Parts: sequence; structure tokens; C-alpha cells
Amino acid sequence: MHRTTHLPITELNPHLMCVICGGYFIDATTIIECLHSFCKTCIVKYLDTSKYCPVCDVQVHKTRPLLNIRADKTLQSLVYKLVPNLFKDEMKRRRDFYGQYPDQDLAASSEERGEVEDLQIYTPDEHISLSLEYYRESEGGSTGESDQDKDETETQTRPEKQDTSPKSDGKRKNGETDDVVYPEKRFLNCPAAVTVSHLRKFVRNKLDVPPIFRVEIMYGDEPLKDDYTLMDIAYIYTWRRNGPLPLTYRVLENPSKRLRSESDEPGGSVNGEGSSSSSTTTELAPAETVTTASTSSQPQTGPTEALDLRSTSPASAQAQERPNGGVPVPGDTG
Repeated sequence: MHRTTHLPITELNPHLMCVICGGYFIDATTIIECLHSFCKTCIVKYLDTSKYCPVCDVQVHKTRPLLNIRADKTLQSLVYKLVPNLFKDEMKRRRDFYGQYPDQDLAASSEERGEVEDLQIYTPDEHISLSLEYYRESEGGSTGESDQDKDETETQTRPEKQDTSPKSDGKRKNGETDDVVYPEKRFLNCPAAVTVSHLRKFVRNKLDVPPIFRVEIMYGDEPLKDDYTLMDIAYIYTWRRNGPLPLTYRVLENPSKRLRSESDEPGGSVNGEGSSSSSTTTELAPAETVTTASTSSQPQTGPTEALDLRSTSPASAQAQERPNGGVPVPGDTG
């Protein structure tokens, strides 16, 4: 199984640290002549006595070197995202400073005062709220609807009192099959370091998905890689904390196992009816998904409840998944 290699922060330090003070960049500032970067206060003080770059000795400017330096917000954002707690600690120091010297904050910006709200920085140990529901192609992320709009539409189209007991098979009481019962949306509160692989195991355990099917976690219409963490997803898709992180899942038939089962059956490739039912689509129909969910040992009744990922995955189900290269959910004692 392919795994992404994670570099230790010490290997990136030469690109994240100021050579003048020896610390991580704060208010990263770059010399436009040579593109070397430093802390803002460090390079400004240095250029008071010199007109040359501290690293390569390139002349910054003949008379006014401060004209040839620029704030590098992209680099500073990378430093805050890569170094744990650096952003939070720096903002706290600024608030403490301006709390002691209130006269100094008259001309300071909100970031300089440590009161930044629009910059989203996540740490692996903080918790992220997310919603997890069954993926429906007609309501996928390509429609442009927000998660709240989807909830309102779903509430209007879904019957108010739908049978969600383990005996429910996705059919109406009068025998019609048009109204499919989807699994309830779940709300989770997980550490930002939880991976997509953990969420796949959670769905598989909750719905008792057989091994012949695979589970995919998606954001909008895009399947997510197993090694993505919630923090990665929040950064990649610019989640703004304006609601739970909207994730969906779907259950697909494993192609390799499907092909083996067809070859084992005598005349499987000749029987047109059997081949069309198994090869025309690879996605498990919602009704089949509900039937699988209905056999779960934990029936879903009433409104969805907020769950903690670390307390909902059975130890036996985790043992079934670990041969595939997975790791237990953080906090699981099984």
C-alpha cells in the first residue's frame, strides 16, 4: 500500500528560520534583489547599519535599502502551518504586550495586536467538527450548494417519519420502492490528526460493510486519499470553520473481487443478464447500502447524535481492518 513520506520539521528548519536571530520567521520579509528572507524586525535593524544582504552580500540598495524589502505573507503562512503552536503563541505574546502598553496599539493592525480572526491555522491536537453522510450524486459538491442548503432541501424532500429501525429495507409500507431510506447523517468531533483511513473504518464498522465492498470518503465530488488528515482537508479545501466540515461517503463494489466471482460462475460471461447487472455500475445502490446498515448491531433511531470517533469503533472491527495497513483510531484502547 502506498504511503506518503512525512518529513520531520528539523529537515525543513533551514527554510523556515531566520539566520539573524536563529528563530522561526515572524513577519517574514524578503529582499527582492536576492530573495533571502528574514524576520521583519531583524532585517530592519540590520539594514540600519549595512546595505548588503546578511547571507550573500548582495547590495540591497545604495542609499535606502528598506525600499527593496517586501513582506512575504505566503512564507509566513507556511511557517505558521508547519510549526505547531507558533501562531497561537505569537498572537498571545502580542496581546500581552499591547495589554501592558495600550498606548502603542493606536496605529497597529489587528494582526499586530494579536487579534486575527480570518487566518485559519490548525494544529494536530485540536478538535475539528465534521458531518458524515451518504453521498448522493444528484446532490454532490458540483451543484454548488452549501451544506446548510443541502440539509434544508433534504428535510423538505425526506418524509418526516421514516422507518429507520433495523427491519427497514428502504421500502414504503404500501410496497413502493421509490422512497429510499438513507443512513442518517452523523456529526463527529475528532482530532485534526485523524486520517481518512480512520473515517473509512468507522463507516465500515457502523454499517457492517462486507469485505467485497470498499468505502470511499469524499469532499464534494472528489474522493480523498487515505493518508489525508482532517487538517490537510481543511487547508486544501479552505474550510472556514463556518460549520461542520462537510464530508460524504459511498460504498463501491471491489472490481477485482467482482471479476473473480464472474469467472468462477459457469457461463458467467455468456449470460447477458448476469453480466449486465454486475458490470454496468460499480457503486452500491442506496437501497443495498440501507439493507447493509440495517443489519448493524446499533440501530439508528431518531435524530442523529454527536459522536466521538474514539469511542465508537469496535475493537473487533478494527482488528479486521488492520491487515490492510491501517492504524487504530487515536484514543482507542482496543
